[in-house]
Amino acid sequence: MDPGERRRSSSASPQLIAVLAAATALVASAVWGISRRGSVSAEDRPPAAVGAEFAGPDRPVVEFDEPERPAEPPALEAAAAKPEPAPPRAVRDPVLERRIETAIANAVREASRRTQRVANGNTVSIAVHVRPVGVPGELVSIQADRALRPASNMKLVTVLAALVLLGPDWHFDTPFEAAGEISGGVLAGDLVVRAAGDPLYSVEALGRMGPWLDGLARDLRAAGIERATGALVLDEADFLEPGPGPGWPPDNQWWQESCALAGGFSANGGCMTAVVVPGSVGAVARTTVLPEHHGLTRKGRVVTVAKGKKLVVNVEARAGRVTVKGTIPADVRKYSPRFAHPDPVALFGEVVVGGLAARGIRIEGGFRRERGAPGGRVVAHLRSPLTDSLVPILRESNNAVSDQLFFATGHAVLGQGTRAGGREATARALDELGVSAEGLVQVDGSGLSRNDAVTARQLTALLAAVGDPEDERARLLRAALPVAGRSGTLGKRMRTSVAKDRIRAKTGWIRGTSALSGYAETKGGRELVFSILVAYPADADGLNTHCWKPMQDEICAILVTSDDG
Repeated sequence: MDPGERRRSSSASPQLIAVLAAATALVASAVWGISRRGSVSAEDRPPAAVGAEFAGPDRPVVEFDEPERPAEPPALEAAAAKPEPAPPRAVRDPVLERRIETAIANAVREASRRTQRVANGNTVSIAVHVRPVGVPGELVSIQADRALRPASNMKLVTVLAALVLLGPDWHFDTPFEAAGEISGGVLAGDLVVRAAGDPLYSVEALGRMGPWLDGLARDLRAAGIERATGALVLDEADFLEPGPGPGWPPDNQWWQESCALAGGFSANGGCMTAVVVPGSVGAVARTTVLPEHHGLTRKGRVVTVAKGKKLVVNVEARAGRVTVKGTIPADVRKYSPRFAHPDPVALFGEVVVGGLAARGIRIEGGFRRERGAPGGRVVAHLRSPLTDSLVPILRESNNAVSDQLFFATGHAVLGQGTRAGGREATARALDELGVSAEGLVQVDGSGLSRNDAVTARQLTALLAAVGDPEDERARLLRAALPVAGRSGTLGKRMRTSVAKDRIRAKTGWIRGTSALSGYAETKGGRELVFSILVAYPADADGLNTHCWKPMQDEICAILVTSDDG
């Protein structure tokens, strides 16, 4: 109270009290009646407008529909608007990180000992990143943002980009078009085929092309074609010319299966398969080179030697010839090496022309290569599911099949079946998944190039982005990955470890690089995503076997037991 204010008596007459009570009741009744007829929440109208409803004696009363309940007092409205608690987030686990750092230190120490300090803490870089599936955050981060060569871990990037952009139900679709009239079983003109990048490969087929050619011949006959007077025209469209990639191994390795080329067309994943079966000692072994129609001249022979002798079979395809020669012991049931064909497009042409002839459909003009060839009515298709390529790429680590998918994704998404097209498609996939592309360098789809680079954080982010087991892409990815101690390139690793059956991951190795990235299931039932990338001196032989693989396997066991406390 202001000290200068005149003090009044606290008593009042009964008449005054009665008048005040009546006035109070009248005002309360009026206000309650208005609020019952039409309360408007602060979500629908700002507070100033609500207050204005009752301002001024001349303002008309606004009628509202009867609400379900009176307006909540402001304090209750504020309580209802309180934000929901933030979702759980993983935080760095110092104990887990120290255990992994110890495994790394021990491996580097052993590498230094084996190489007389050529490999040491200054010449070796090891990146590790671990995060839980379905929860943001990270558990372990060791050089996780340093871009390193991924070797075959790049195949994870290639496969995930295709699954994200093309979808699990996508097919390679290679159409055949009749560029001429069809009458009396004869196509008067060329049979044009448009490139789609299909590797036409199956592990089970062992180089035999019947699964594709049988259906093709059936479709052509259904279209009325028994003979074509023209050629099989191979339209390579926007696909690059097959050739070694930047940063590839030296040319003395290009004959190997791992260096098979990719392009708009291929067959048997760009490879030949020699099937060698021994006979009696001293006899020439039975040797078959597949695909049956490959266009190369056969050279060499394999001789059967006594049981227990060394298996020595040399294979090579170059300069118009294929060579298979050496010795095979009598107690070897069968030997089936794969090796690169010099030109996957030419291999496709030979396979189709020769395979159709063997099935009674003759292409009189052989085959020729062309771009932008005029076509006609579609009369047949070769179709292969994307999903058929996942096991060869991830479990068997087939380089050429992965490169085919890389180029095919660029072709399907951007109309560019090139290295630039595949690279841009990958960038789009990462953007769609919310994964940073900073530091990523993708020269190919396989990781064979020494110019490729990726961070461990990017790999775990990609794997985590499709980590939901309800996601069909996640299911397909997990099903195709090698399993520790069971299958693929992990079949002989971690067989006696606690990590057996609990690790699904992609291996990777080229000279100077070792990698392992994938999923780990802990003993407590958690699922983790991890990536381990190792860069070391390329001339330090034997370290992958004796140091990096054991270290990776140990880290996997640490992750599996990370819930043990």
